[in-house]
Amino acid sequence: MATETARKPYVRHRSAMWWTKNPRYFLFQIRELSAVFVALYAFLVLYQLWVLRQGAESYRAFLDLWFSGPMVLLGLAILGFTVLHAVTWFLLTPKVLAARLARSPASSALVFVVMLAVWIAVSYVVVAFLYAPPAPVPPGGH
Repeated sequence: MATETARKPYVRHRSAMWWTKNPRYFLFQIRELSAVFVALYAFLVLYQLWVLRQGAESYRAFLDLWFSGPMVLLGLAILGFTVLHAVTWFLLTPKVLAARLARSPASSALVFVVMLAVWIAVSYVVVAFLYAPPAPVPPGGH
């Protein structure tokens, strides 16, 4: 009778940081991490609104925290990750969008530039709306 030999299963050993060796995997992971910072900013804004309901004194204390050194650094990190998140989405869009110009596919660079221009224009409109001076009240009006 033949004897059976037991094989050892092949176990590929991979470090926890394997993704850092390939720039594409690294960018993908950083982009996914950026969503955490975007969500953190959303929660900070919701918390700001909640504190605003508590009254002027609470809001002043919140603003002192908001403009402290660590929070400014966190805000800059959030801004950086948000820009990275948006730009990588804009770079990805031409790969899935079948945009055509005059019967030929639109170039990836053109789609990226158009999307970036729209993003900047919409941001400008929002900022202009938020910082527009209030309309003057006519005399005798309410």
